Amino acid sequence: MIRFDRATKTFGSLEALAPLDLEIKDSEWLGVFGRNGSGKTTLLRMLVGLSQPSGGQLLIDGKPPGPEDWREFRRSLGFMPERVALFDNLTGEKTLRYFARLKQVDLGEVMPILERVGLADAAHRKTSDYSKGMRQRLNLAQALLGDPKFLVLDEPIEGLDAHGVRDFFELLKSVKGRTVVFSSHRLPLISRIVDRICILSQGKIKALGTEDELYEQVNLPVRVVIHPADSASTRLAAAVDKLDSASLVSQNGRLVVSVAQKDKLRFLSDLQALSSEMHDIRIEEPSLEEVLLETG
Repeated sequence: MIRFDRATKTFGSLEALAPLDLEIKDSEWLGVFGRNGSGKTTLLRMLVGLSQPSGGQLLIDGKPPGPEDWREFRRSLGFMPERVALFDNLTGEKTLRYFARLKQVDLGEVMPILERVGLADAAHRKTSDYSKGMRQRLNLAQALLGDPKFLVLDEPIEGLDAHGVRDFFELLKSVKGRTVVFSSHRLPLISRIVDRICILSQGKIKALGTEDELYEQVNLPVRVVIHPADSASTRLAAAVDKLDSASLVSQNGRLVVSVAQKDKLRFLSDLQALSSEMHDIRIEEPSLEEVLLETG
């Protein structure tokens, strides 16, 4: 178990992370989201030991780690940085053998892991010929060397197209049971596979919990989009405007009503009386992008 205990990070007068309390549970998948400058990279660098807290502390299994604790932790850690340095004149196999030596991992793992990430057929091709998706697979392969129990993935799907994202998620199914921390700004995609979501803004945790818990915490209104029946727009707008707990605007002949979550059912019930004035109705729950923007 990893815990940030009032951990801070400052660079001169800049506070990159405000006092941060965050527990990462064993075997959970945690997604860390935020805009550029929100503190995501700083948090991940502290998590993998590349940076130390300026204040507070990082606890591993309930205690501040000493040098030997860090060495032991890193033996169980796989880190996939947003960009990994590859030697373009080396093949995929030689690249992974290089990382295996750095990690003091049995070279016999190299080909099985390349097979696992779908690069066995490209093992003897130079990485200069690899596509973006193939480079991401090789980046993941080096993180998986040594069968780590704790994975930290920094923007793992950045730059991938829809097929690349799908293939990457398929690969990740093989690491279930490990603790995984993702950093990303693509909230809707990563939210489908993580257990909890942590949204950072200006170095602070603005929201933390499951997807459902985030919606409750932020409590954004639901939108009800109403298409009036022919010639009923003016009458319908006046009638809807009289209903409690609704904020109404007209957009291209439609009526768009914002209703607080707690008032949603009552509003929809009241709207039934006006059904003869409506051609169609659509209910739009707030998106995760709106949750991210609201917390930012």
